Amino acid sequence: MSSHKSEQGEEKSEGFSLDEELKSLDARDLYNLVQNLIMKNSEVHRLVLEWFKEKAEASSVAEEVAALNDELLMEYWEKAENIILEFNEYGGGPEDEEEEAYQWLDEISELIRKGNISSDAKIGFLDDAFVEYDIGNSGFDDELMDIFFEICDTKEEWEYLVAKLAKSPSDWRKKLIMNIQKDYLCDERAYLEMRMENLHYGMDYWDLVEFYVNKDDLQKALETAEQGILKGEGRLTELFQFLFEHLAEERDTANIERIVRVALTRKSEEKNMLDRLFEYYKAEGNYEKAKEALQKAYKIMRYGNYYAEYNKMKAFLRAADWKHVEPEIFKDVQEKDICDYLRICMDKNLKEAVLHTILNPPEMQWGMKNKFDEFAAKLEEDFPERIIEYYWQSAYRNIPGGNRGTYRIAAGYLDKVKRIYVNLLKDESGWKKRFSGLKAEFKNRPAFLDEVRKL
Repeated sequence: MSSHKSEQGEEKSEGFSLDEELKSLDARDLYNLVQNLIMKNSEVHRLVLEWFKEKAEASSVAEEVAALNDELLMEYWEKAENIILEFNEYGGGPEDEEEEAYQWLDEISELIRKGNISSDAKIGFLDDAFVEYDIGNSGFDDELMDIFFEICDTKEEWEYLVAKLAKSPSDWRKKLIMNIQKDYLCDERAYLEMRMENLHYGMDYWDLVEFYVNKDDLQKALETAEQGILKGEGRLTELFQFLFEHLAEERDTANIERIVRVALTRKSEEKNMLDRLFEYYKAEGNYEKAKEALQKAYKIMRYGNYYAEYNKMKAFLRAADWKHVEPEIFKDVQEKDICDYLRICMDKNLKEAVLHTILNPPEMQWGMKNKFDEFAAKLEEDFPERIIEYYWQSAYRNIPGGNRGTYRIAAGYLDKVKRIYVNLLKDESGWKKRFSGLKAEFKNRPAFLDEVRKL
């Protein structure tokens, strides 16, 4: 017969304690455990490095921290690289992988900001990362270049980055190289040599102008800007503005008119330069010259705020001059921008004309959109019944063949219809009757009925 010991007389057997088992491991077993975990999960390698880094930082052991930063730099890059490599191959990839890659690149940036990475590690990183950057098909190019600029610190590192960029020359890379030479290496000779060989666009000239301005060499800055407005391609905004502001300060009217003619000849910045010329002559008290510039500026407008231009001329021109030109401008605005035309009509109290236009809209003008709701809102009290029809038709056209989005738009217009019926016409029964008829017409559109249920 088997004997059973009582619970009171016997020590209870203890369960497994991971904490106690880890404490009992000697150095060799602990090493084997960590290596085994690293083999099974690569994330453990990073976590162990980060643990050692925290430990070294707490002990203020700079050499250890630097060595660990070197390791972590390449660890983080390996994580990002695996994704970027795949994106380079296929020209993109899943959004979750893209976000993960950005997270690892952010980790690299944070590591760089905290400093204490060896130059050797930085060079090694540039070598590896440029393999993917040079392919240029991943969508991460801008982020990588930002990191390249963040990681360089010493003269040797910047020169190494320049050498990397120079291996595959392009306009963009040349620009980056010049920025490094000018702003980081402070090698003015190298910058000027390369800049002079690459003066093609207006912004190339502007870059050189800014260089001379920062060197307090105003004469060379002005000479460069003059060359730029004559030879530069593309954007010339900054060059013309720089020259105009200088000449206006000098009250050099002849040269101001000359560069305005250049703008008109080159068809670049014509409107802006004529606007500046108008303000210059206005400040000088030269009414006739200011009037001439103002009218020229209006005539060359291809698009823009015609309403503002109309009011600008109205405010400046003398009564007789305005009376002479206003009818032509009024008609011109009607042809070019119907909404600005209606704004002018509202100012002139031509409400009947505005009502007629919004109820009988013209064919869509090139580059314009007929957005008449702002005018309907201003006409509600004067023509409530007519504006009800405007809103009703605006609502109705959004229902047949519609969806949740268009039904929601329709509901917004119907809410305006209800407000006019109830608040202005005091005819709530008329609203209910008409709204009931509309719901009956579209009774087989439950989504529409749901959107208008609160009306």
